[in-house]
Amino acid sequence: MTAKAPLKVGVIGPTGFGGSYLCVELLNRGHTVIGISRYPEKLGKHERYIPRPVDIDDVSFLELSKHFEGIDVLVSEYGPHTAGAGALLYMPFVETVRKIVLAVKHSPVKYFLFVGGAGSLHVPGTPEPCVDHPDFFVAYRRAIATSEAHIIYMEERLGIMGTALRTYRNARIAEREGRATDQDKNAIAEYEASIKKKDQATDFIKAGRTAFMFFDGNTSFKWSFVSPSALYRPGKRTGQYKISVDDMVLEGEQKEGENIFEGRLTGISVGDMAIAIADEIEGENLVGKHWSAWGDISEDVPGPAYLRLDAVEGGSA
Repeated sequence: MTAKAPLKVGVIGPTGFGGSYLCVELLNRGHTVIGISRYPEKLGKHERYIPRPVDIDDVSFLELSKHFEGIDVLVSEYGPHTAGAGALLYMPFVETVRKIVLAVKHSPVKYFLFVGGAGSLHVPGTPEPCVDHPDFFVAYRRAIATSEAHIIYMEERLGIMGTALRTYRNARIAEREGRATDQDKNAIAEYEASIKKKDQATDFIKAGRTAFMFFDGNTSFKWSFVSPSALYRPGKRTGQYKISVDDMVLEGEQKEGENIFEGRLTGISVGDMAIAIADEIEGENLVGKHWSAWGDISEDVPGPAYLRLDAVEGGSA
């Protein structure tokens, strides 16, 4: 898709996972990108990339709104800047979302896209967010554990959480191949018991679910709320994706004796998700919608968790 004219697109979190891929996608399409974060210059240099440094935690929403001036479309790819599992907290995220929304409402931004998480997507056929379903997290961790690409990504971003997941993955592979030791069986049982008690990412994923409440039914500004599908990770950029509204897309039929999510979660590569978001920036087909995109992740190919502007013609890291 090609826009009628190049846009000035602000990206909150331009050096992060989704944000860096989106910046590269937008620059490759000819748009100007304004990077908004503490250190947006870390993304690199390009004639159409404008870094606007600001620490969102340290400014008021009115001060933050000034950083949104001259922007046609704003995308929030905001994520905690603290490293490791300690970043996955509920209240700081919700408070920051509140501040960003208020800043948008007091700015000249014409369209605001917020990238949340899969937790707000509904269990198909119900109004219940999947993150509130008791079977979601175990199925989610089992699905992630099937992917080397996803585990490498989590090790890079979340440290010990990724390490624990790799131990779990190795034990499940041994079990599937009929060579599991007592140690492997204990590793599986202990990991899944801890997930059932409380997954380390629960609070943060629930924060993403709560963030949607700032948007749902709100007509005071023009918005779109994006929830990447559950298995969102680095991987092959296929250039194709499918859209769903409100519901989490599950593949196949629920098997007898298994929970609704088991073996059915869908995903998308970060490169394909960037295409979907860029298409919405240009096309505005999902205004006022809570939507997701999913695609082909059958090739389990590890990829970089972050891009830099040397991935764009004329850019440098």
